[in-house]
Amino acid sequence: MLNLYLTTNSTKLRFKLNYNPINYDLKTGKFQVQSEKFENYEDARANHWQCDKCEHRFSTYKSLRGHKKEVHAY
Repeated sequence: MLNLYLTTNSTKLRFKLNYNPINYDLKTGKFQVQSEKFENYEDARANHWQCDKCEHRFSTYKSLRGHKKEVHAY
């Protein structure tokens, strides 16, 4: 998971992005998202946005935001 750190004066702000980059493993010839491996890029791309509360995966950021509003809204 990608973490972004911003510093201002002496305070440290942390914004957590729920994006998992897609990497290609040359040894196995497969695409990898975190610890999962996929045969083709389309399957890997369909799983690279992840909910931080329930760890459910989404293909777009828009669908992740909708999921958070519907399921995890207080």
